[in-house]
Amino acid sequence: MQLAKGEAKFDIYAGKVRIDGQKFNIPVYAGDGVSELLLGRQWLKNRRLVVDFPAGVLTLGNS
Repeated sequence: MQLAKGEAKFDIYAGKVRIDGQKFNIPVYAGDGVSELLLGRQWLKNRRLVVDFPAGVLTLGNS
C-alpha cells in the first residue's frame, strides 16, 4: 500500500464495529509500516467526519 511515508505491507483482517447501534464489517490493516489508526475512505463516502483536536472530539455520523 502506498502511504505518505512511502510503501508499506499490511496484513488484512476482517473486523466488526458498531456505530449508533448499526453493525459494520470492515477491513482492518495491521503492520509495522503505520503506527497511527487508518480510517478508510469507504467510511467517508457515506459518513460525515468532524475532528476537533482542541476539544478532543471525533464524530463519525450520518451525512
